[in-house]
Amino acid sequence: MKLRRLLTTSCGALALLSASAVFAQAQDSGSTSVNSGLDEIIVTAQRREESLQDAAVAIEAIDQDSLTRQGLESAQDLGKLSPALGISAGGGPLTSIFVRGVGALTVNPLTDAAVAQNVDGVYLGRSSGAAGQALYDLERVELLKGPQGTLYGRNATGGVVNYIPVKPILGENSGYIQGEYGNYNKIGLQGAVNFDIGDGKTAFRLSGNYLNRDGYSDDGTNDADSFSLRGQVLIEPTDQLSVRVAADYSENNAKGPGGDLFGTYSNDTGSLTDFTPSGVAIDSGPTSDAANAVRGGVLHTPSFAFFQPLDGDDLFQDISFTGIMAEINYQTDAGTFTLIPAYRESDQDYTFVGPGFAPAKTNEQNNQTSLEARFTTDLDGPLNGIIGAFYIDEDIKTSTVFAQQFTSPIQNYNNGGDSWAIFGQGTFDVSETFRLNAGLRYTKDNKFAEGISDTFVTFCGGAPFTGNFLTPGASFGNGCASGAMPLHPITSDRDAFIADFISRGLIAADSVATVPGQGRPPFYNLLLPGGIAPQLGAIVNVGEGALQSELDFDELTYRLGAEMDWGNSNLLYAGYERGYRAGGVDLSLAAPTYDFEFIDAFTIGSKNRFLDNTLQVNAEAFLWKYDGQQVTYFTTLDSASAFPIANGDATIKGLDIDVIWAASDNTTLYGNVQFLDSTYDDLQLISDEGRGRFGCETIGLSPGNEVPIESYDCSGNSLLFSPEFGADLGINHIFEMNNYDLSLTADASYRSEQETNFLFTDGLQVKSHVNLNLDATLSPDDAAWSLSVFMRNVTDERYLQNSNVNNRGLAYGVYSAPQTYGARIRANF
Repeated sequence: MKLRRLLTTSCGALALLSASAVFAQAQDSGSTSVNSGLDEIIVTAQRREESLQDAAVAIEAIDQDSLTRQGLESAQDLGKLSPALGISAGGGPLTSIFVRGVGALTVNPLTDAAVAQNVDGVYLGRSSGAAGQALYDLERVELLKGPQGTLYGRNATGGVVNYIPVKPILGENSGYIQGEYGNYNKIGLQGAVNFDIGDGKTAFRLSGNYLNRDGYSDDGTNDADSFSLRGQVLIEPTDQLSVRVAADYSENNAKGPGGDLFGTYSNDTGSLTDFTPSGVAIDSGPTSDAANAVRGGVLHTPSFAFFQPLDGDDLFQDISFTGIMAEINYQTDAGTFTLIPAYRESDQDYTFVGPGFAPAKTNEQNNQTSLEARFTTDLDGPLNGIIGAFYIDEDIKTSTVFAQQFTSPIQNYNNGGDSWAIFGQGTFDVSETFRLNAGLRYTKDNKFAEGISDTFVTFCGGAPFTGNFLTPGASFGNGCASGAMPLHPITSDRDAFIADFISRGLIAADSVATVPGQGRPPFYNLLLPGGIAPQLGAIVNVGEGALQSELDFDELTYRLGAEMDWGNSNLLYAGYERGYRAGGVDLSLAAPTYDFEFIDAFTIGSKNRFLDNTLQVNAEAFLWKYDGQQVTYFTTLDSASAFPIANGDATIKGLDIDVIWAASDNTTLYGNVQFLDSTYDDLQLISDEGRGRFGCETIGLSPGNEVPIESYDCSGNSLLFSPEFGADLGINHIFEMNNYDLSLTADASYRSEQETNFLFTDGLQVKSHVNLNLDATLSPDDAAWSLSVFMRNVTDERYLQNSNVNNRGLAYGVYSAPQTYGARIRANF
């Protein structure tokens, strides 16, 4: 039924597009418009400068003015950018980006993203890098929809997001400063200066951004406190040679995202998917009194102690990102040679509560070194293209604990590796109006991970293999739920963890942090007497111990396409591209490595300008076959929280229509509509027997380490963050008043229901919603300054943006921003 609706709608939309084209051509031949028409947008998505309308790929380009008007301040806001985009802002800086359902929940630096991000042409190896991307002083943000396996390589399965800063301008002294104030005590400052420092041959540009805002939540979470700085020097000693060197720094010191405890799931066997709203108000925050009251009524297992309150003072972010790069271009008669060496590093120390963590604490240092070289031809003959090579080396050190008060998964590890690739893509002009293109990329990867994985779990009574572990009924007689069960310290240092219990006199003084995985799990009896057992409980390290894994693989990806000009400003194109996400390594005995995923994308599209260049109509129909998607999900294995990786197959198909109409010199209407059908053809997830909370059919049991493993068939569900229908619509009108212009803009977006969690249970979906933004800007004719007032989310409609559920059924979710408003002033010089 869903496919039938999609096909019917798609056919209707294509018929409407055809009718529009016929009408537009008739109008072109019979009338002359006084409208000045639509501007040309130059993009570099295919590694060369070209008009967006000439690029035979599905791409959106958004300039800085549009980003500012819509309130997009960081990469974590990009979900508002397009119906094709979905964003899940996880704990701390972790940000997962989805394009048409293709993406990955990146829960740690062992996991690669499925949508590549590039800052000033430099690939970001880790998903956390998105948190450092403040959207300021940008030429544009480019969104490429669909796999880009040829020009961008691995980890561009779903597409690419390019952040392109304004470059230094030779021979010009200019700049701007902009200030914004809004509710929630928001203060935003940004600006840039551009200096000519070498008689038109050298220029320097310095830009910066500062943002501070109170939290949307009562406990101070969902706030903002960031600072960014970017400096660039451009030297063009000759007409053939240009050298640009850029450095950037950003830091984030906010508390960060915090989900509200919006509901609970039953913990009764056979009823684990039964959902009950908590009654906790949106914006109360995860550490509010109301949330803690609900939390305090839930028993942790196997300690059988009640969860204790969370403290908002334990939440913080101390995160910095630093990068330096150069772009060297040398032009010859045959084309342009480009070299981009780059180095990036980050230092991340942060905590977050996620699905009720108490809190999770991470300290991570990572650095990457990359080099890209390419030659773009500019030949007189029918064949032109690009050839290149790419190399990246990553080194990451992580220490983390997902503290849950009576369970502490602690991991200390190093991971990273290197990757190199060679690629080429070319276009052959069969005639003046018809072209064929093809591309090929070979990639070679090496990944490694080594470290120690501990999972300290408190059991009521004693270690299970000693016969002292107690059932729920007996645990109350033993006093486990009385409040006497000691909390775990929040530390990712395994030795400090044991030392803390020794210092409190809770375990034997000669206890040491023995590495698990070498015989019977290490256990530590609590020196607290119980009612019906020798002691109140025991701490058992059920972790997997010292682990080491390495993976080497290589892959060939390719592209085939055809393009035809069917009018002066009309392009028809069709293409096939194969993309993939690299396999990986994990700290797991069961699956120390996992395979790569593939996507085969078939596209047919058209880009058009009609009515004397005043109407733009672009459309794309697509069919993607997604094989082996790496699905990282939260579950319970061996009585502890786990993040295993499954592989799923899916089919994604749909239609995307993008329209801009300059109805007059003063009025512009625009809209982007997407129809989408995304379905898992095969997806199987697992948990301990009787502990799976999946809204999927149970399909059998298999042996596990301690507890039998239960499997669930989740085929037939939609991919995450893939609404069946999404639309962005807007109108801008400029009133001319003497020597001033008043620009009025209204933007509205709609998204239908979509999944946020691989549990696929009721209560975790984003409900269909509408968002309306208004902006009014006054400026003089010379645009020396502007004054704006704005309101975002005018109707104060709130919807779930992501969700997390812990193994005892506590469901937390981050909601969209409430109604915000304010004023903005800008001066250009």
